[in-house]
Amino acid sequence: MKKTLVLILAAALFCTRLFASDDSFFTPEVSLGTGISIYSEAADSLRKQILNADDYKRIVAGLTLDTNINLTEMIKVLVGAEAFSDFLWKKDGYYHSIDYAFFTGIKVFPNVRGLNFSIAYTLGNRSDFFNKKNATKSWGNGFRFSIQYDFMQDRNYKARPFVGTYYRCVPRGNYNTDHILCLYGGIRF
Repeated sequence: MKKTLVLILAAALFCTRLFASDDSFFTPEVSLGTGISIYSEAADSLRKQILNADDYKRIVAGLTLDTNINLTEMIKVLVGAEAFSDFLWKKDGYYHSIDYAFFTGIKVFPNVRGLNFSIAYTLGNRSDFFNKKNATKSWGNGFRFSIQYDFMQDRNYKARPFVGTYYRCVPRGNYNTDHILCLYGGIRF
């Protein structure tokens, strides 16, 4: 069910571009990023062991698909989905985490060319994979705050690059909270 929902959302975001003109009501975006994930719960002993080792390997990557609903020139409604993965491993073990979330909020473009910020409500979950086992955490809701700079904001090109950073905070109950800080770059269509 979750995979189907994610696929439907991704298809809807990019299908809007098929029917969009330059002055479209919808503006889809896709971005790739990297950053750091911080989990406040007592981490699994294997994860702690890998992070404390000198020879561990790590890949942290995120993918975000979203669309802006263009209400005015300065205010947009933001709807999207994202996945943020943290792969940790060393010779005798691994601990991988995939954090996925859906968000909606408001994006504001102040009078500074290309600069914008957004705040969004977030609904998310996390799955951990370690030594042929897996554990899915409980769903949580929180917030996502981002600051972004859009290059060529005032030009009419099919694809316009942007860079930004976001902070996402998702409490999961029992005083456990996931924090993600991400730097990203992407393309607005």
